[in-house]
Amino acid sequence: MARRESLFVRLAVCLGLLLPGGCGGAPTAKASAVTGDAPAVHYSFVVDSELRTLSATVCPRDLQLARLRMTVPELATRVRRPRILRATGDVPLEFEEDAVAIASMTDGACIGYDVDLGPPTEGFWITHGDAHVLAAPDVWLLAPEPRPAGTLFTASFTLPPGIRAALPWPEDPRGYRVPTSAFTMRSAGAFGQFEREMLRVGGAELDVVALGGGFGERTPLVTQWMQKSASALAQLHDGVPVPRLMALLLPYPGSEVGFGMALRGGGPTVMILVGSSVTKEALDEDWVGVHELFHLSAPRFLPGDAWLSEGLATYYTDILRARAGLMDERSAWDDLVDGFRRGSRRGTGRTLRQESIDMHATHAYQRVYWAGAALSLLADVELRKRGVEGGLDGPIRELGRCCAKSEEAWSAEEFAAFVDEKTGQAVVRPLFERYLDRAEFPDTAEVLAALGVKGAGQEMTLAADAPQAGVRSAMMAPRAGSTRP
Repeated sequence: MARRESLFVRLAVCLGLLLPGGCGGAPTAKASAVTGDAPAVHYSFVVDSELRTLSATVCPRDLQLARLRMTVPELATRVRRPRILRATGDVPLEFEEDAVAIASMTDGACIGYDVDLGPPTEGFWITHGDAHVLAAPDVWLLAPEPRPAGTLFTASFTLPPGIRAALPWPEDPRGYRVPTSAFTMRSAGAFGQFEREMLRVGGAELDVVALGGGFGERTPLVTQWMQKSASALAQLHDGVPVPRLMALLLPYPGSEVGFGMALRGGGPTVMILVGSSVTKEALDEDWVGVHELFHLSAPRFLPGDAWLSEGLATYYTDILRARAGLMDERSAWDDLVDGFRRGSRRGTGRTLRQESIDMHATHAYQRVYWAGAALSLLADVELRKRGVEGGLDGPIRELGRCCAKSEEAWSAEEFAAFVDEKTGQAVVRPLFERYLDRAEFPDTAEVLAALGVKGAGQEMTLAADAPQAGVRSAMMAPRAGSTRP
């Protein structure tokens, strides 16, 4: 079984994404007028034939804009020629730090600007392939300010022949409706040629887009893998808690599934590196798809609480894969035990709270992810021992229903209070308080022994006569009423 050690090696790949290949997307539409009664802003985008320049026209209606702001300030140098568009001649505008000030515009004129999409590569924001450019909206969608509640944001594209746009935005008669989260959270997008298939999974639309020329004869295997990964969420939720999501698959040289990330800006999206010669065996053993999709089925957490967001996803990846029949129970426990072992040996001696805040500087990912997973296990088992049916499942299912689509970030304290209130048990808050400000790794030995999980690797056994053997079996059993993918 493939270990998750490679996740932390591949984190650097996420920041590079030097990919060969093609590109993908959604409908194209020419610029159209904004109609309706609410204040509105319409973006018209034109991409040149070489996918090197994007020209934008921003037209407000019943709204006085003060500025257009970059969502990624360090990329502001890619924006060229900001200007007010007038019949008598354009009026140049200037950047003030990370924003274009337009307070002098008083007659509702449109604003124009150009964006350099050309090389060099800028992490996952801009990467060129043979017939595509991976270009996140963070680069070319300047955020209007102010943005009064109820304002309608729409966009249309004029693209070269054979070129489409891959975006998580919902379609609109004007082209696209732009969710406000596109201005506040990191997002994904691409222009070019691509393979695309729309799947229906767990009541949701799963838009699978393969850049880099796709996967050829392996396409059915890759599509089935993505469908199975999404279907595994039904082992926790009532289907998929978000109505639509995009899976942007980025082929790279290799035969395995690489790194992935979950993004929420403009709509739920997973971006996953997949080997262009990926094998069925690698797809069957993969955990990245389930892990990233789990993130999107739960609410967003504060960046400083990455130990919780990543810990929950890391823990439930094995749980859901076992329930869905994508791995056997013994392998799932072995993976968890191995992760706890590695997590307990890594780190810099900081408290879990501080380790989580500093992990991108210290690279103590294993300590953060697996400590969070260990706390998830301890909370889940304790709740089940106290008679809470399904342990953590119920509260997280409710959290997905209420807040998976929310733009509001949850704190660890809010999560703990929510779970303890819903279960009627004071379990999660005391557990977090016990370990969050300590450098010690959460102690899972006693709980694993009570569950009957003994040894590791080839020597691992699952004791049927252990005190909590029934709890252990219930944790990995298919959810009642669910069907396996």
